[in-house]
Amino acid sequence: MKLKRLYWARAVIAAVFFIAAPLLTTSCSSSKIAFPIPGQKESAAKNIYIEYMNLADAYYELGKYDKAVSYYKAAMENKDIYWTAYYKLARCYVYQSKWDLAQTSYETLLKRDEENKSLQSSLAYIYAMNGNAEKSAQMYQTLIENNPEQSEYLENYICVLLAQGKKEDAKEQFEILNQKHPTSSKITELAKQFEESAAAEEAEATLSQ
Repeated sequence: MKLKRLYWARAVIAAVFFIAAPLLTTSCSSSKIAFPIPGQKESAAKNIYIEYMNLADAYYELGKYDKAVSYYKAAMENKDIYWTAYYKLARCYVYQSKWDLAQTSYETLLKRDEENKSLQSSLAYIYAMNGNAEKSAQMYQTLIENNPEQSEYLENYICVLLAQGKKEDAKEQFEILNQKHPTSSKITELAKQFEESAAAEEAEATLSQ
């Protein structure tokens, strides 16, 4: 049973920029001894981690998640951009279908921002994909109670119920979706899933006779 995919797609990055500023030196007229500019070493080190992040973002946009993961991990060595890189790394795990890693990452992120609805919804989806439908259903129930205006949570909750084999509960929630969100683009798709499920049950009953 497929749930609604998480969408973070943006335009593909066409080029990666590398910062390679020449060393600036101060020299004596005769000795030609070069002196480092104060703060230059720290600035260069920071630029390296920013470039790691830029490279990771570029690979992510191109769908090369293995390479993106490597560069996000490298960028995480800089504490100033650690959590930004960590979040983007977690997204890669989702697109790679590495559900255990994705679950651990999003649980960590949610502990830092417990009221973040986007993280809650993402984690509910990950729980479902990772085989923990019960926990996913609980999270969607909470999201629906706190955000009744959001049809997406209800749509995904119905899918989880269907995946659990709870067809009557799913039908009940489907009626609520029809009543509260009649313009939902998922109504037709979900109705088709109910029809296919009923047809499959009928065929199975016929074969068992």
